Amino acid sequence: FFFPHCLVLGLIMARSPAKKKDRGSQRGHDENEVQQSKSPAEFFAENQAIAGFDNMGKSLYTTVRELIENSLDACESVNVLPDIQLNIEEMSQSQFNVLRGVTVKKLGNNETGTNAPVPDDSDAMTTTQGQKSSNKSNETKKSNRSAESYFLISVRDNGCGMAHDAIPNLLGRVLSGSKYGVRQTRGKFGLGAKMALIWSKKSTGVPIKIKTSHFGASDHKRHESGDDNRFGQEISTCVLDIDIYKNRPRVIEHTKVPNKEGWVGTLFEVLIAGNWTTYKSRIVQYLQQLAIITPYAKLEMRYSNRFDAKKDMAIRYDRRSEQMPPPAREVKHHPSSVSW
Repeated sequence: FFFPHCLVLGLIMARSPAKKKDRGSQRGHDENEVQQSKSPAEFFAENQAIAGFDNMGKSLYTTVRELIENSLDACESVNVLPDIQLNIEEMSQSQFNVLRGVTVKKLGNNETGTNAPVPDDSDAMTTTQGQKSSNKSNETKKSNRSAESYFLISVRDNGCGMAHDAIPNLLGRVLSGSKYGVRQTRGKFGLGAKMALIWSKKSTGVPIKIKTSHFGASDHKRHESGDDNRFGQEISTCVLDIDIYKNRPRVIEHTKVPNKEGWVGTLFEVLIAGNWTTYKSRIVQYLQQLAIITPYAKLEMRYSNRFDAKKDMAIRYDRRSEQMPPPAREVKHHPSSVSW
């Protein structure tokens, strides 16, 4: 009985015109879209996990590893036996505030205008429970204290150093470096030391400090022959920060003085936030494995804790070989990789 009516209703719905899209509103939505671009420094600052800066502990580990490998590359590029010294100094939040010149004043009950209640004898059970909860909170604070520590990391080497005018761009501009080419090196993209600078800017806001005396491969050959006329005459000191949005260095201090000590190499200092408790074993294991694959290098590490001297430690791996592998030579591209 209802079949014809259902059929007619279906035909009417099938013939009814579909609603047209509001092209005007869609066009207006497209016109409101704004094209944006980001600098490489801003991209890696927002996606720091790509470069190995996932958390506090791994950021400390990655910073140490990148700086040490830069020092090894600097020594091997001029065929000099590496002598690398790593110093890690841990400080608490209060000590970090003193270093920055920040004073923190704690307000008591009288200063805040509140009076602390006096517990009665009838509240003995409540007081005991409160003490247990306070002990748990103290343990939580201790664990948070280790996670909120700050570390002054310095790496010193006897490598080729950096030219005075090239220091800002080498350390303050992401994807800028001297290792682009068809040659085997540990570093490639010019990202490691810059990420340490970006992490320092995000976690502490303290700029990095570099002290270096430069000489190239030709200077090294001249030094071996006995001619020291142009061998590391000056020591450059540079304190710089990075403009993340413009991907360019912001130089705070850039000076050079005569090199009376005869020292050649680089001293890199950076202050970052990190966690030594969770990544101590990994840093020690990394140095141990590095000493195995580089028997021609002398590695020293000193860790000092400002608020607990019992945790201080030192590791030293002496040089076991005087023979270094020959420096890698730049080669031509393989024919199969060339676009015809």
